[in-house]
Amino acid sequence: MKKWLCCIMLLAILLTQCASAAPTPTPTPPVPWPTEEWPSSTPEEQGMDSAVLQQMMDDLDDQDVPMHAVIVIRHGHMVWEEYRNGYHAEKSQEIQSVTKSFSSTLIGIALRLGLIQDVQQRMVDLFPDHTLENMDERKERITLEHLLTMSEGMDWHEHDFPYDDPRNTLGQMWVSKDAVQHVLDRPMVREPGESWAYNSGTSILLGGIIEQVTGGKVTSFAEEHLFEPIGIEGYWWAKTRGGHHHTDGGLWLLPRDMARLGYLMLHQGTWDGQEIVSADWVAEATREHQQTTWGDGYGYQWWTVPSSQVYRATGHYGQMIYVVPEADMVVVFTGNIPDSDPYPHDALVFRYILEACSDLPYEARHKSYARYGWACEYPAGFRIRELPIGDATEVSDASGMVQFQFVGYPRDLLVVAWGQAEPDDDLTSHVDQVFADNVDEPGVSVQRGTFEEARKGEQRLIRQAFEIVVQGRLALSGYAGAWYCPEAGRAYLVVYETDPGMPGRDAGSAFQQFLDSLSCHGAG
Repeated sequence: MKKWLCCIMLLAILLTQCASAAPTPTPTPPVPWPTEEWPSSTPEEQGMDSAVLQQMMDDLDDQDVPMHAVIVIRHGHMVWEEYRNGYHAEKSQEIQSVTKSFSSTLIGIALRLGLIQDVQQRMVDLFPDHTLENMDERKERITLEHLLTMSEGMDWHEHDFPYDDPRNTLGQMWVSKDAVQHVLDRPMVREPGESWAYNSGTSILLGGIIEQVTGGKVTSFAEEHLFEPIGIEGYWWAKTRGGHHHTDGGLWLLPRDMARLGYLMLHQGTWDGQEIVSADWVAEATREHQQTTWGDGYGYQWWTVPSSQVYRATGHYGQMIYVVPEADMVVVFTGNIPDSDPYPHDALVFRYILEACSDLPYEARHKSYARYGWACEYPAGFRIRELPIGDATEVSDASGMVQFQFVGYPRDLLVVAWGQAEPDDDLTSHVDQVFADNVDEPGVSVQRGTFEEARKGEQRLIRQAFEIVVQGRLALSGYAGAWYCPEAGRAYLVVYETDPGMPGRDAGSAFQQFLDSLSCHGAG
């Protein structure tokens, strides 16, 4: 059991440096529809605790998070609207790649109108008047669905180099004479559908397809079939050098109007009795088609959140639209979060906004992990990874490890590992092994507290606080603990890490909360 433990701490340090079909919602009738303005309400009138929401804002202020807007729509009512850093309700903002989700919706509308046959139409057939370079059989097999899911297989390096680096293909597209043609001409490196890779060029092609099938501008189609029907009046949409609209990230909107797209999706594509986009499209657009390199799922230019039924539109610097069908809720964030900082938005939704819902079932906010003879309750939204330990080739009832990672702020990493053990095993040796091989990592030091005794039901448990210092800076703090479960003859190791100094979040309390939820064959 001990051989693998040396990897936990270093893995956690590296992780901190990184940045399902939605069910038909059952909103409380009658459904309120925003005409010129959103109906307003107190949080309490819609089953939410305003004190929890205010705590969220206070914590954001304490951490100097550069948030511009926070909007919560529940049961069709605006229950929370806060602005920061000089922004206000009438100031529009560039919504960055949230634009992609608008562009995807326009494709769905074109399908409903019969302008596009289906998502299996080939890319080359949707651009009949274009001659494509670097043609091969793989490029001929690219479909509209591959573009929607960013699994088209083109050679694209958007996140491999800085935007101003000449090797960045997004930067190349920005300065090209014709953005659509530039993307169509890219060479292939993978079979379409084989894997996901972030490619804003696919979103530019979605705009090009709208131009092809309508014979007009993207904005004209959007105004008639999306913006006007759902009440979006003021917008600005930037253009590329070739005259195409930036359907990958150039739309400017009011945060309140961003919420309108979320509300349309929440209601399965229907707005006040009028079908804007089909319910089938909404279901397909918001389920996971591809697994991303960041642990999220990806639909039709919508992101799905692990271990939940939540989906979102995501934009650079922290522009977000969350749709939470279980809670009949839409949440909007705008801001200017630096690339070097983790995005806090998932944590804000799951740890504050959903926790504020007094009428929401516990299961909608938290999930139960139960496998291999043990179970653990944890907040929804965590990324889960299972790994074998020691010489084992797979995770089993006898031994294994599961990581629960929350990529947000505060960042959390919970590791639960188990292995066969004897009642008289020295539990301190399990905890010691976690740190043994990490103190020699360059620039990394671990400061440990004294062992404390605690209880896990009727069993004895030991735990120890620690801090990880990287290049002289306190990077993480947490607890490590071990306990023996006699019913199963297993020893359990639980390691919890989080950001130090987060207001209102005590690592010891969070560790104990996770520990209390851990069970083994009925052992408390």
